[in-house]
Amino acid sequence: MNGKRLCGFVLALVLLAAPTLRAQAPPNTGGANKGDAQNGNTAKAYAKQGAAAAPPFVLRTETRLVQLNVVVQNRKGKPVAGLKKEDFTLLDNGKPQDIALFASEAAPSRGSVAAGKDGAHTTTEAMETLAPNVFGNRLRHPDEPPGSVAVVLFDALNTSFHDQAYARTQVLAFLRQLQPQDHVAIYLLTTKLKVINEFTQDSKSLLQAIEGFQAMPSLQQANSSEPDVTMKDTGITDPKGAARVAMLLNDVHSKLSDVADAQRVEITARAIEAIANHVSGIPGRKSLVWISGGFPISISLSSNDNSPVDSQAQNFTPQMERVARALNQSNMAIYPVDARGLLLEDVLRPSSAYCPGCNTTLQEGQSEQSTMQLLADRTGGHAFYNTNDIKGAIRRTLADGQHSYEIGYYPDHGTWNGAYHTLALRLKKTGATLRYRKGYFALAYPAETTEAAHNALTGAIWSPVDATSLGIEARIETIYMATRKLELRVKVQAEDLRLKNVDGRHLGKVDAIYMQLGAADAVLGADPLSYSLDMGEAEYQAMLRSGYVLKAPLTIEPGTRDLRVVVRDAGSGLLGSVTVPLERFMPVQGGGN
Repeated sequence: MNGKRLCGFVLALVLLAAPTLRAQAPPNTGGANKGDAQNGNTAKAYAKQGAAAAPPFVLRTETRLVQLNVVVQNRKGKPVAGLKKEDFTLLDNGKPQDIALFASEAAPSRGSVAAGKDGAHTTTEAMETLAPNVFGNRLRHPDEPPGSVAVVLFDALNTSFHDQAYARTQVLAFLRQLQPQDHVAIYLLTTKLKVINEFTQDSKSLLQAIEGFQAMPSLQQANSSEPDVTMKDTGITDPKGAARVAMLLNDVHSKLSDVADAQRVEITARAIEAIANHVSGIPGRKSLVWISGGFPISISLSSNDNSPVDSQAQNFTPQMERVARALNQSNMAIYPVDARGLLLEDVLRPSSAYCPGCNTTLQEGQSEQSTMQLLADRTGGHAFYNTNDIKGAIRRTLADGQHSYEIGYYPDHGTWNGAYHTLALRLKKTGATLRYRKGYFALAYPAETTEAAHNALTGAIWSPVDATSLGIEARIETIYMATRKLELRVKVQAEDLRLKNVDGRHLGKVDAIYMQLGAADAVLGADPLSYSLDMGEAEYQAMLRSGYVLKAPLTIEPGTRDLRVVVRDAGSGLLGSVTVPLERFMPVQGGGN
């Protein structure tokens, strides 16, 4: 989207108030909230299980539910089913923990999938439909069990033109073998995230979509990998002169490389965060297959004191932490696949434990692989490198999603100071391999700020995919053509909201932005609104049954084509977004420019 006309929008967002975060827990859970690893769907299911036995909605302390998804395979690489909570032992920094949540998740069998026209496939459960004037942000298979849901991210930003061509061929080969039970989306990353094809079970439409894009050179990747200039390359016969020119050119290359690396990392981090927010509303385990040349953990190894990127920004640990946190919150494991295939250097596998500030000297290509391995370890995925079998790596990733276990516990350390905690999960039955994320940061909830709200809302507005962490439905109630007035109702899924309980009152705040977009996504108007929640017990129970409704009286500009709605729960930071195609209901006037 075009963000050139954001000045008024940014000023409007500054007006949004920012309350302090508080936790509202599901019944009988000791104060669970959506912290470092909690997936909202599983937590909601767990809350429903305890609702009947516990007195509802008492005042609770702020306790974190840490969750991890576990893939268990036998020696032949096949999933191990039928395990129980008692079969597992969980340790947090070496200390045993009580498992409070346990669930087994299995993909639908092939018998539950029926063939449709032209080779398409649909589930036996009909997809829930919305009224023509209602637009929701969550996929609607309410009775369908979790399946092998995967996003394939074809990363042209961080991959050389040569390696892209081979990777594309491998992805096409995989798609031709797509199974009916697979739910696969294809995204492309250049300087921004692009949707090639959304989730579907129709392999024919996937093939048509991916065949529509070609390999493309990345200026940022090229600037990051400029070879050193030698004295011979300068063409100068005088040795001293040649040395000075070569040193000058290499210094310029180093500066360009630092800037390009920093740009690549930030663009990639934001894209993966957007994907995580997009799939958050889908129940069960999800997988992100990241086909890429990767980016380094740090650029300080090749930088110098004159780098335009400051020394603190040369370490990309904060970006990786942000990505891992978003993936864990969405119950999504990342499976990086090195698009470069076989490399001559031996692979340096980093420790699965987190190692901030490590200053290990890596050979060429190993730093990128270290990043891939670290992200895989942090989310419970698997990194594939030094292999030319990209197609096989994608298929193995989908196989991991066929059966998994969801485990959750409340850490008893009580100290949320940002320290890294190592997780160890053991199985009493021997001979099995367990794949899960290896740790988490015990982060305290930061104070809510206007800047945090602004950054979150801005990122969701310009994302090409809807955020689904917060379930929303936008309904067009009334249109007044003469005055171009529009009454919009946005229903928020109530159990997604985190409220605080004060003297029997349920308090909270929801921020929303209604962005009017014209031709080429030009911003024609932005209406930020805040909604304060203050309700008694009876009103709160009614809200849980029917949802919380945001009313938005809007005046639509003549050139508006689409209305982008973004909603954020101030208590949890969860986001929901959806695009309403207004041109279906109101005529566009004046071209929208």
